[in-house]
Amino acid sequence: MMKEGWERTEPAASLDLRKMNEIIQPAFPGKRIIAAERLGTGFSNANYKFQLEGSSRSYVLRIFSGGAEVADKEHAIAELVRHSVPVADFIDKDTSCRTYEKCWAVLEWKEGVLLRDVVRTGNAEELASAAASVGSVLARIHRFTFPESGFFGKNLGIVHPYRMDGEHFITFMEQSLFHNQSGKWLGEALTDQLWSFCLKYRSLLAENSGKPVLVHSDFNGLNLLMQHGPAGYEVSAVLDWEFAFSWRRHVDIANMLRYEEEGSIFEQHFIEAYQEHGVQLEDDWKLLSKLEDLVALCDMLNNSTLDTPNRIRDLQRLIEGTVRRYG
Repeated sequence: MMKEGWERTEPAASLDLRKMNEIIQPAFPGKRIIAAERLGTGFSNANYKFQLEGSSRSYVLRIFSGGAEVADKEHAIAELVRHSVPVADFIDKDTSCRTYEKCWAVLEWKEGVLLRDVVRTGNAEELASAAASVGSVLARIHRFTFPESGFFGKNLGIVHPYRMDGEHFITFMEQSLFHNQSGKWLGEALTDQLWSFCLKYRSLLAENSGKPVLVHSDFNGLNLLMQHGPAGYEVSAVLDWEFAFSWRRHVDIANMLRYEEEGSIFEQHFIEAYQEHGVQLEDDWKLLSKLEDLVALCDMLNNSTLDTPNRIRDLQRLIEGTVRRYG
């Protein structure tokens, strides 16, 4: 299952009610939090669901592990996509660090269950409806395009451009395998196999030069809330946009299907719905997605340590599976 048993790479912020009440005063002057609970799915930021005295409405306090640029980016993306993609609206945010040492935001609470749990327990009909809704939502996200690829600055301008070609891919993979930590964790034999795999297929990325789109870059069952609707499960919110940037659509497709069996019910209905919403994928979209995913997997390996053995084992297994299946 997705990220099962993964360790956090940094400790999360831990807040008591007194500190939370201090933080949220600018958003709710004179109000008091009477109940709060930690939401435990995130691996970097900390999120708390809370309720105010005299109100039945719930909110989320999000504490950002990154700086103001991450909070500003998530806010800007929510404003950009909110009319076509289900997201939690921002109610207030503070990037000054005056009320707390980290940037924070208050967001509306969105009802739903994690897609991860639907995948774990759902029957074939429920999986099909959930996958179709997820594919439809991803197609709507990818309708937002940018003049160049790269990382966002203020107001979603591209401040760190990156070329979308095979050279960028092969340079990153070479650095990861032979100079960074990925090669260490993969071992010599798998490192050599993966390097040969990358050299074999690098030209595919050079040939694929579609227009850069908004990619969530962590688009998986831990960041999608689902609710029952007339047609079965539907996406009620896409969460956690901290890693979003402008790039190829294959990044999000790869992330969503990372743990899926080849040709699964979920994969079939997800891709069918995605293409039904006006996106024509290449014949080799699966291989292109796997190549993009190798960058993400190796990036996570580069940032793994002896304190994250479960994470390392899972990443090793995923990389080995790609090389064996497509090599």
